[in-house]
Amino acid sequence: MNDQVIELASIKLAKGHTETQLIEASNAFQDTFLNAQDGFIRRDFVRKGDGTYMDIIHWKSRAHADAVFEKAKASETAGRYFALMDFDSELMDEGVEHCALLVSFTKG
Repeated sequence: MNDQVIELASIKLAKGHTETQLIEASNAFQDTFLNAQDGFIRRDFVRKGDGTYMDIIHWKSRAHADAVFEKAKASETAGRYFALMDFDSELMDEGVEHCALLVSFTKG
């Protein structure tokens, strides 16, 4: 059985910050934090039609996603990325959803 999950994190840019700043912080978050995390598979960062953003992260399991989320709370690099987002820091997991991956398709 496939235990993979996809994490969908809705992101609204905080006032006074730019998309360029968000992308730069996203790149640093990827390079210095996520790439080193056990269970990480891949990540896509997208801009939605309404101007908000979404982080789409593929994990080997929900347990991996949860463990990394806890580590992210203490990460300086993650903190710089999260600081560009408009959300209540007391409700960090608000706007984050985990979906079971049932099947994946690629052109082949």
